[in-house]
Amino acid sequence: MTKRITISLPDDLADEAQESGNASGYIADALREQRRIRDGMAALERLWGPGWQDGITDADRERANRLFDSARDVA
Repeated sequence: MTKRITISLPDDLADEAQESGNASGYIADALREQRRIRDGMAALERLWGPGWQDGITDADRERANRLFDSARDVA
């Protein structure tokens, strides 16, 4: 089932979505990915308890960003 909606995006994001050739699918995938991340973070909190991320250092975050950026370049 689908529902038609109208949204406004900043120019750069609108251009990116349109360049995909399927803006609707592109945005739906982005929203699903965001939901997957939120659900994953909630699962980690349930598993290890509140504050589990307090031990993550800035160096850990930088390394994760580099890993995610390189994975994005491959995709």
